[in-house]
Amino acid sequence: MSERGDPDVRAHRFQTRSAGILALLGTVLTIVGQLLQQRADIPRGAPLEVFGYIAGRPWFTAALIGVLGMLCWAMAFVTAGHALRDPVSRSIARMAEPLLVVATVLFAVNYAHDGLSSGILAQQWISGELDTDTATAAYRVVEILVGGVPTLSQALVGLALAVYALAMLRSGQHSRVLSWLGLISTIGWLLTGSALFLQLPGASFELLLPFSGLATVWVLGIGITLLRRSSSETRPDPN
Repeated sequence: MSERGDPDVRAHRFQTRSAGILALLGTVLTIVGQLLQQRADIPRGAPLEVFGYIAGRPWFTAALIGVLGMLCWAMAFVTAGHALRDPVSRSIARMAEPLLVVATVLFAVNYAHDGLSSGILAQQWISGELDTDTATAAYRVVEILVGGVPTLSQALVGLALAVYALAMLRSGQHSRVLSWLGLISTIGWLLTGSALFLQLPGASFELLLPFSGLATVWVLGIGITLLRRSSSETRPDPN
């Protein structure tokens, strides 16, 4: 049987191609969701201004796109981890799977709750269904209910992706420069997310953006690498 027709080769190529497509799709969705919401520009601390800001944007659509983007990333990294040839690197990647699942669930719940609750309140405020006092009180309730979920999810996403970056660096299947970029950016994501959750002095979401941005570039590079590899790979997995 030729290598091209070997089931192991075809299965591995399918894993690699699927992971690459999902990584790229997730990156595109993540960027689009961020552009639609532009959370860095939200006038925090001013509830009525926040409602006005949200009402002027496709908030529900952006929240859904953000959740779908994170789900694509989760599927991409789980699949890419299974496709690693080195057994130890593959084991390290599998250790990150429960972390990524929990982080993705928290991220999805937070985005869904914040997107729906904030969006509905913003619509009610703009339409005049809520007076100033009621709108302000409702905003405070949403803040309390959401609580530390956003920051905890950011820290866990950073931790899970850092473990995957370590596995990919150790495997030697990806560019060392790309792998180090992933490791450094995701560790920074983890540390800033943890600082936010712990309410450390000076911690803010603005500090998180450079690390999450670099991590997004890393995921984009991983997706391109996996797609290119899937089109040229013919050697079966020895493990």
